[in-house]
Amino acid sequence: MKGNALNEFMSDLYYNPEKEIVCYGARYIISGFSDETGESYTLQVCTIEEDPKMLFAHTSKNRSECVAAFEEAKIFNGKTVYEAENDIEVLFG
Repeated sequence: MKGNALNEFMSDLYYNPEKEIVCYGARYIISGFSDETGESYTLQVCTIEEDPKMLFAHTSKNRSECVAAFEEAKIFNGKTVYEAENDIEVLFG
């Protein structure tokens, strides 16, 4: 991973999940937000392109469940963040 250490990248998903990355030539935005009540949290990954697509979203009362779901999701050309680690460049965040 370029631009972040993997452990820093994953830790940020709990506390400051605004990240822009490039992987296999595609650009992605990773963001997290709480609902109006502050009771549930959503972590999501979308493409950055003319017609953006949401590739991943997980909502839970527990942020760690959202991050765990992200860790298992095969978002990056059918690979998890760990499998694609060497091909990820963090541009922001």
